[in-house]
Amino acid sequence: MHPIPQNAEHEISRRRRTLILVNACVLTFMATLDGSIVNVALPVVAHAFAVGIDAVQWVVTSYLLTISAVLLVWGRLSDLHGRKRFFAAGLAIFTLGSFLCGLSANLFELVLARVLQAVGASMGMALVQGIVTAIFPPKERGKALGFVGTVVAVGSLLGPSLGGVIVVAAGWRAIFFVNVPVGIAGVILTLVVMPESKARADGSPFDVAGAVLLALAIIGSFGGMLAIQEGVFPPEAGLAAIGAAVVLFVLFIRVERSRQAPLVEGVLFKNPIFTFGIVAAWMSYVAMFAYVFLMPFYLQSYRHFSVLETGVLMSLYPVVTAVLAPLFGALSDRITYRPLTIAGLLVNAAVLVAIAGLGPSSSATLIGLLIALLGVGGAAFQAPNNSSVMGAVPRDRLGIAGSLNSFFRNLGMVSGTTLAVSLFTAVTRARIDPSGSTAIDSAVFLHGFRAVALCAAAVALAGAAASAVRGRFNAAGGLSS
Repeated sequence: MHPIPQNAEHEISRRRRTLILVNACVLTFMATLDGSIVNVALPVVAHAFAVGIDAVQWVVTSYLLTISAVLLVWGRLSDLHGRKRFFAAGLAIFTLGSFLCGLSANLFELVLARVLQAVGASMGMALVQGIVTAIFPPKERGKALGFVGTVVAVGSLLGPSLGGVIVVAAGWRAIFFVNVPVGIAGVILTLVVMPESKARADGSPFDVAGAVLLALAIIGSFGGMLAIQEGVFPPEAGLAAIGAAVVLFVLFIRVERSRQAPLVEGVLFKNPIFTFGIVAAWMSYVAMFAYVFLMPFYLQSYRHFSVLETGVLMSLYPVVTAVLAPLFGALSDRITYRPLTIAGLLVNAAVLVAIAGLGPSSSATLIGLLIALLGVGGAAFQAPNNSSVMGAVPRDRLGIAGSLNSFFRNLGMVSGTTLAVSLFTAVTRARIDPSGSTAIDSAVFLHGFRAVALCAAAVALAGAAASAVRGRFNAAGGLSS
């Protein structure tokens, strides 16, 4: 494989490229925002529909499961038939799903509308990196993808706070209705400014059997991890779902080997720059989300910080990432991704070790500094890594490559949280209670907290090693970033 060559897509004007980037970020922002904005409204929704918290959790869970199950489908279809039409369709479906969410008369209707909303969101999440990579020349790609990373960070940051403001001011239905005018504008802008990518000329068919098997395997594995994480079902049920998913994934591999045009083309994984890049990304998200899940318990349950103080401290990570991601992306365009991705994960590993050393008297200033440094490490890794991964694949496979990158990000988020819950429970023999109604002995909690932080540090260190190995392939004459 060779770096993506410049072609007509790179010859469009800077103004039009900027409009395309803004438009690509619209659905990314709304999809990321809607992954977290709903959480703050769950108690209100549960009261409105007279259901329990276990039932209303499906408003969130259905969204996450659907996105994960169909991400790779849109990547493959867009490579076969063109990215523009699927991105426009994704915006339209997400907007329709948001409108129906706001009109829902009961929980069942709301969950169905959330599934539809997630289908549209998954199309945007699958294609945005491929669109940006195709439109921007290599010398500007890292900076552009850095802006996408900023949008993801800002969406994650604003979700809970913006959701709270909207619910108080206009009710829970408004958190869905606000997407409608933005989505309509996004569809129009897509049709006007975005060029259609060249479809595959080899007449490759879409692998329906592979798509179904993979979707079922993903639903089983993610559903099992979410069940363990959220306590929706007994842990045994979650483990059984994961076991069934493993069997389905083995069947998927066997089916794919017999296909002339498989859903996930093995040629991508023969490229070490791509393979080690998404492995490093997965490890990065595992480490970060193990920390993200457990840190609020340290701050509130162990240190007795207020909710506001906890929110301010926790927001330092996405704020720093949002500010620095475009800068590190631009820097990677000049000095390549290797030193930045390795340094970013090494910083995160070192900071997580320091977090493991926090105790009952650690100052808020120290805690805030460590969280901010995690944002520096995350920014140094994410945009350069995305640029290297997307720059390492042929142009006619950008869709599936972007889908795989997003899929491993989602997998890292869910598996990182599951790792934190499972390891904490195994070490302390105590269950984490998100409501805070069950007290845990302080010494026991600190023991489990430190075990999770050190494990997350080890995962980040392994990610740095994967990125370093990838650099050896590059230096030895492989693909250039």
